[in-house]
Formats: sequence, C-alpha cells, structure tokens
Amino acid sequence: IKLQLSFRGGVCPNLASCGQQGGSFLIAICIGSMAEAECKAKPSGIDVARGLSQEFLTEEFFEKYWEKLPLHYRAREKGKSANRLPEALSVDDVMSMLRKAGPSLKMFKKGDPSDHESFMAAYLDGVSLIVNQADRTTEVLMDLCRALGKAHFLHAFCVAYLTPPGSQAVRLHTDDQDVFLLQVWGKKEWTIRNAPKPLCYTEEMLGKDTPVPKELVGDPIMEFTMEPHDILYIPRGYLHEAATGMEPSLHITVTMPTSDYCWGVQLVKHCMQHLSLNKSEPSLLRRPLSSKAPSAGDDLDKQLKDIVGSWASDVKMGSVLEAFEQRMAQTNEGQERQFARMSEIKSPPRVTEDSKVRLMHGITCLCHPRKELALFVKPDNQQMEVPAAKTAMPMLKALTHRPQLVTDFPCEDAFERVCVLQLLHQQRVVQLFAGSGSLAGG
Repeated sequence: IKLQLSFRGGVCPNLASCGQQGGSFLIAICIGSMAEAECKAKPSGIDVARGLSQEFLTEEFFEKYWEKLPLHYRAREKGKSANRLPEALSVDDVMSMLRKAGPSLKMFKKGDPSDHESFMAAYLDGVSLIVNQADRTTEVLMDLCRALGKAHFLHAFCVAYLTPPGSQAVRLHTDDQDVFLLQVWGKKEWTIRNAPKPLCYTEEMLGKDTPVPKELVGDPIMEFTMEPHDILYIPRGYLHEAATGMEPSLHITVTMPTSDYCWGVQLVKHCMQHLSLNKSEPSLLRRPLSSKAPSAGDDLDKQLKDIVGSWASDVKMGSVLEAFEQRMAQTNEGQERQFARMSEIKSPPRVTEDSKVRLMHGITCLCHPRKELALFVKPDNQQMEVPAAKTAMPMLKALTHRPQLVTDFPCEDAFERVCVLQLLHQQRVVQLFAGSGSLAGG
C-alpha cells in the first residue's frame, strides 16, 4: 500500500516516451521487470526496414546516389533511426548465427583464409568471421530482407562481417552487387576509391583472387570511420577496403545482386528460356564448342542468326520483366526454405549474456599478464595453460567460485567475453548456470 501511495501519479522512469502515468504506473511498478522489458523491446526486422526506408532510401537517394555514387550516412549528425540494427542484434544473436552458419561461415586473417576449427578460438586469434546469407540464420535479418525486397528490390540477402581489433577481412576489391552496410557495434575505418568498371558484371570484379592492378587504383574519394547506427551505400564497381583500429566491429551488409538483375544478364536468360521452351529447338544449342572449326562455316553462321532472330522477333519488355519476377519469386522461396531449416536447429546449453558462470569446484585460476597466459589448477594439481590476450585478463582475474552474471565480467569486447567463457566451459574449468540460475547441462 505504501508503494502505491508513494508512486501514484508518477511517470514511468524507464523511457520518457513510455508516458505511463497514474494507475498505469502502479501496474508497471508491480511487474517491474516486465514493464522495463516492454519499454526496451527490441525492434523487429520490419521495424529496421521501415527506418531504413523512411530515413535513407528516399526519392533523393534513388535519384542522386543509386548506382551512381557512394554515400555515408552519419548517425552522429542525422540520428539513429535510419539504422536500428544495433538495437535489434545482440551478442547472443550473433553467436547463434555463427553456430548455424555451417559452410556459409568464412574466416580470414589479414586477407588470407584461416583453418581454425572453432570460430571462437579463431576470433580470439585475430581472425575475421564472415557469414554469407546470414539472413537464413537470424529472424530479424530475414524479416529485414523480406521487407526490403517487397518494398524496393524484389530480393535481398545479408552478409555479416565480424572483425576483431587491428584486423582486415578482405583486401581492396570491387563487388558485382549494390550493398548497404549497417554498422552494429564497434568502429571501422573505410576507404572508397574510383570505379574502374562502373556497374561491373561478375566476371569483371577486381581484387577477389589477385590484387587490383596498380594502374587501376585511383586516389581515395572518401575516407571515414563507420560507427554504430551509421550506413554506407556502395554501388557495384567501386573499389573499397576497410580495417578495424583499437576496437572490434560488426556490420551487416544488406546486398542486392544487381549484376544478376541487370538488363544484359536478364536478356540472355530470357533468350535461353525462350529457346528451351521452343519445341523445335535447334540441336546446335546443346552441342559443345570445339577447337576444330566446323566444316560448314557459312551454314553455321546462318543457323546462329536464325536462332537469335527467332528470339529477337518475339522479345518484349513485358515478357522479360515477367520472367525476371518469376525467377525472383523462386529465389525468395528458396531463401524461405533455408530459413525454415535453420530455424529448426537447436543449440546445446551455452554461455549467453544472461547466464551465470563460476569456477568449477576446487579449481583455481592464476593469471600472468606479461606472458598473456592463464593457468588453471585442479585439486589433484593437474594444470592447464590457456593463452589469454591482455584484454581478457581482467575477466579471468574476476573468476571466483561464486556464480556471476556474464555481463558483469570486465571486458571491453562483449563478443570476446562470451567466447572466452564458452571455451573455458568446454574445457570444464568453468561451470555454467542458465538464465534462471539453474545449473546448465554439458
């Protein structure tokens, strides 16, 4: 009763925008944690898409920048509502994404592929983690792609880039896709250069297998730092590269495969579709090319002209667009099936930000910061040495036999913190408790 009288008529302290007053606030006090959760509800992928569409994908953007010029949207100057992914994606979400990724997970250290068996150990070793088709693993990203595809692009997919401090995932290169980079956490230094081949096809990309020829590399046209809530648009064909400084970085690249969308590629596909549906398809189309010149060259020229002419005489813009939309619908159906399969994957008990951990009974931890080494000693005097970066030392020193909330351990990199504790749990030197405080299995 005293609580009711004291707070009657007050305003909910969680968020000014909540605006709960009087009797409504009494309910918020009675169910405190529920009210706080409601006020701080994570945005959905649809919410993220709405903010991006309203604040960034404007008429001005499509007139001035789309397929023409790169654009850096600075949240510090323009506000955070255009990119709400930092509110929507948690460390636990990213961990789940990486666990489900399978062969879609690629690992690179300073541009070279890495063969680590564990993505957590790889990250702690300075390896960048890239998840292709990340939308298939994470609901918020899938919803984001659905909404953007429906509103603007017919189809979109996501790639996640998680880069530890002082690292570079890939070297200077161009892409055959138009991309929107949404910064989630940390910072990343970017350099954008010229487009040696604007609106390039897939086979015209540069820097993928070999370095970009020096004569094609122009002076930087943009140099800047991406921060949380920032957005970067890069049209296909522009040279770009990025690296982290003293802190890690996570960004999600929302991708439109525009080289596949373009009229040149779609006309070729339409032609092949037209000819394959033709009951009188010439046998020539299914014969392989040979290094030996055909004996009847003039006759072959005529056949080729007749084949292309039969298609060209019937081709119409409407039929090309209809065939394209059918292919996009099939692509979206495949994306949905993969997402459904990924959603069925269940993870074993693991360290999350809302779980608690403690040292196993009888185990002690000795830290040697200068050697970047932690020594775990068991009751029978068996010892296990664990390499540990300086950034992890405060967290390791804080380990005790008392259960502690994961987020209470001191560590500037939240992803590093979960990686370290999970690896220690797998080595059976740390005991894991679920979010409710009960002992977790495994």
